[in-house]
Amino acid sequence: MDRSEESPAPASSPRPESQSRLSPILLWVLIAAALFRVVTAVMDREGKESGAGLVRWQPHEKAAALSQATKKPILYQFTAAWCGPCHLLDKNWSDASIAQSVNGEFVPSRVIDRQREDGENPPDIGDLQRRYDITAFPTLVAVAPDGRLLGKLEGYGGRDVLLRFLKEPGAK
Repeated sequence: MDRSEESPAPASSPRPESQSRLSPILLWVLIAAALFRVVTAVMDREGKESGAGLVRWQPHEKAAALSQATKKPILYQFTAAWCGPCHLLDKNWSDASIAQSVNGEFVPSRVIDRQREDGENPPDIGDLQRRYDITAFPTLVAVAPDGRLLGKLEGYGGRDVLLRFLKEPGAK
């Protein structure tokens, strides 16, 4: 068979871009995005749990002893990271006059619900939620140094409702 009878060599067609070149780049982009998400989630959690605004939040484990020592009622804020109305309430804690009132009149303590994120709360948080019948977030609970419930405010009704509650915890 002579060369002219051989089938011609296939013309070299342009090779499509190799997926193997794209895959490592895509993998690195996905890893970077996941790492960024983890870092921002951790930072966001730390920011939310450390307390919002100018209020000097006390750990709930120490609130009762501080309340008895100072003769001030405890102001518990029951909150959750996923709760939109909680974030609206948190903006009020950056108001200097509100923060001054809370810090001067109460032993403020944030109690952060982690059931949605972690599947359950630590037993002490669950006990507090049962004791004060917490069924919604945010909920503010004012408690006398002797443990008596002074008042409870469920939900976020705005700045004026908050101010009335802070002046007289039984008022809504």
